[in-house]
Amino acid sequence: MGFTQPTPIQASFIPVALGDESAPADRSGAGVGDLVGLAPTGTGKTLAYGIPLADFLLRHKPVETGGRRRDPRTRLRAVVLVPTRELAQQVAEELRLLTRGSLLRVLAAYGKVSLLPQKEALAKGVDIVVATPGRARELIELDAMTLAHIERVVCDEADRMLDMGFLPQVEWVLARMPEGRPKWLLSATLPKPVEDLVHKLLAKPRKIEAGERNRAAVHLAHRRMLVDETLKTPALLSLLNQESLRRGIVVYCASKRRTGWVAGALRKHEVSVAVVHGDRSQLQREKALETFAHGRCRVLVATDVAARGLHVPGIKLVVNYDVPVSPEEWIHRVGRAGHGGGEGSSITFVSPEERARWEAVVMLARPEWDAMETPDDLAQFMRDRDRARHDRAKDEEARVIAEFEAKARAERDKAKRLKEAARKRKMTAARHESKQFRGTRSNTPIAKDQKPGSGVKRRGG
Repeated sequence: MGFTQPTPIQASFIPVALGDESAPADRSGAGVGDLVGLAPTGTGKTLAYGIPLADFLLRHKPVETGGRRRDPRTRLRAVVLVPTRELAQQVAEELRLLTRGSLLRVLAAYGKVSLLPQKEALAKGVDIVVATPGRARELIELDAMTLAHIERVVCDEADRMLDMGFLPQVEWVLARMPEGRPKWLLSATLPKPVEDLVHKLLAKPRKIEAGERNRAAVHLAHRRMLVDETLKTPALLSLLNQESLRRGIVVYCASKRRTGWVAGALRKHEVSVAVVHGDRSQLQREKALETFAHGRCRVLVATDVAARGLHVPGIKLVVNYDVPVSPEEWIHRVGRAGHGGGEGSSITFVSPEERARWEAVVMLARPEWDAMETPDDLAQFMRDRDRARHDRAKDEEARVIAEFEAKARAERDKAKRLKEAARKRKMTAARHESKQFRGTRSNTPIAKDQKPGSGVKRRGG
């Protein structure tokens, strides 16, 4: 595959996953055990578990059951669970490249496509299935796939796999594995609540870390732009107009609807766009990613469905149109830029409503970022009605500021007049003589040659 040196996570994870060679692991996984691998995105975690997985399967033949009548489904000995369809395809292709020339067969199984081809492949026999949890459960319930002879199970992107959306499905699949088989979980981020779930599902897992946890890859440069919500699209258009990059730009939006808005605005300004989100069919998503990966379009507009594990070497710039709700997602998003170690950068738009989210990102990921000024040419990228609304808003803002400043000036002038009037009243007021008693001061002025306090004090009779 052209790699000559392991990455830090590979150098740390692979020897442990292979087990102690002086005491080889048996089929139950003794000597290996459950593992948790943590490393920044884009540092080679797929091969970190793929290499020991392939090594084990090549050294241990499938269990013979019934000779010539052996059920081909019993050939399945490893399952890799991933959160998205794109990641399932990508991991399966990576494992196929790794095992090329061997007898190992790899299948990618995911939803939103026909079950029949996947069932037929399982019926012929495969060694590794890379699946989304929902499709894995569906195949097991249909008796198209059995986990009776599983030797290893891997959860890639463990923090997403174990969040409250995927946890029931993951638990259901793991419950149908033979007891004592090693479980490997790998991710770039592992928040404390998810770490608690890891200890619940795994038996005394060994944690292997490379680099700092919950940190963006160090080879990336980050910028932040404070911009009003209504000005994000013009800011993006202005940015694309200034950027020298002609391709390899990914724009992440918070929802499927917003991807449509952004993509439509870019197309109106003659920017070639591909779109990926959860409501698109698998064929549409594959075509969009292929078009973008081959450089036939300049920008990919996507939701977080394309933030996990997506490997397109040509990605050089990630624009966070919306700050993600989860700060961990920001780490995965920006990790798409320069995936695998190349140069890359990110720009995050932060509206006033998103300041708290951005502060959460900074607190977790601790990125080194530079402030970026709002472009001066936003007006030329705004629609007529948006420009008119923006101008009205600016006029209203200027009017409010002018009224506030006028009111403040009036209050200062009034206070000044009152102070001057009080001073004049004090100057013109008649002075009254008063007897001086011990402990009091006299209002009677003293002579120039007399020292203060040298007057005669009267004793009380």
